[in-house]
Amino acid sequence: MVVIVGAIAKLERNLIVERVRAGMRRARLEGRQIGRRPLEIDRVGVVRDRAIGMSLAEVAKAHRISRATVHRLLREQARPALEQTA
Repeated sequence: MVVIVGAIAKLERNLIVERVRAGMRRARLEGRQIGRRPLEIDRVGVVRDRAIGMSLAEVAKAHRISRATVHRLLREQARPALEQTA
């Protein structure tokens, strides 16, 4: 009896997964945004504020983003400069 109930539960789970994937595929084809909308960040302002001596926390607070995002933006900004010198 337990095996039968388990098999039915597994089948139902697979059906749910298929329906969710189909719905997401259809939404993507219709051009709908899937997931969180990308942040609109003033990248030049973040780099400028950090360059004038503001701390990561101060820059993050001023631009209403996380410290990790500030760090990532600064690292991305430095990467092209490193690639040009190589």
